[in-house]
Amino acid sequence: MKIDFHVHQPARREDGTYPFSAAEYVAYMNELSIDISVIFTIDGFWQNAKACNDYLAEWCSPFPNRLVPFCTVDPRRRGAAEEVYRCVTELGMRGVKLHNWLQGFSPLEAFMAPVCEIASELGIPILFHDGTPPYASSLQIAELAVRHPKLKVLLGHAGLHDLWLEAIAAGKRHRNVYLCMCSTPPFAMEQIVAEVPLEQIVFGTDGGLFHKPKQPYVDYRFQEFNLLDLPEATKTQILGPNALRLLGIDGKEASQRL
Repeated sequence: MKIDFHVHQPARREDGTYPFSAAEYVAYMNELSIDISVIFTIDGFWQNAKACNDYLAEWCSPFPNRLVPFCTVDPRRRGAAEEVYRCVTELGMRGVKLHNWLQGFSPLEAFMAPVCEIASELGIPILFHDGTPPYASSLQIAELAVRHPKLKVLLGHAGLHDLWLEAIAAGKRHRNVYLCMCSTPPFAMEQIVAEVPLEQIVFGTDGGLFHKPKQPYVDYRFQEFNLLDLPEATKTQILGPNALRLLGIDGKEASQRL
């Protein structure tokens, strides 16, 4: 099983169309032997989140076994927790993506509590952008793991280039903090695996940001991962079982997706 845990739906053009379709992206996934991509909105970080969640669900719907959507919300707005509930129970989404840096909010403000509580209740992760202050310090985000001990807090970039040591500290400190190694430098990824409990680590590429479905950097980042000085069994666990567990996909469902 090969799961890319960090991929973006392409932004919509002014006429409401997309630069490429889900079918075209899945075809590229097939070329790279990627079984599942976890898909986030881009537009929803600064446009109507509810509408963008619907657009994302519709875009992914032809490939329910290959594309796993996460919703987004503006946690400052009334009804954010209810929108998370709707997306999970009605649209089948498996988590929440918040871009606290782009959306311009601290993850520790009081308005985050209802969103964290509903995510804890539903058993889904919240993936945060991390690694680019302000508002995106890995340890700052990880404080939510203390406030909400049943919440799965996912650091979406494992600290990037500047804060990966913070991400390691967060993962070692909190068993409900998970690290998605996405755009993380190879030497940092090796150190993360050396220090953070293995079951708390997944991998992603940040795919979907380019305007064409074939995005060479996706392949490049998997090549970087494959070249890490790690046992093959470790790489397999990061790309497969760890990601499936975070998504709430059991072995039977996973086999049906293949």
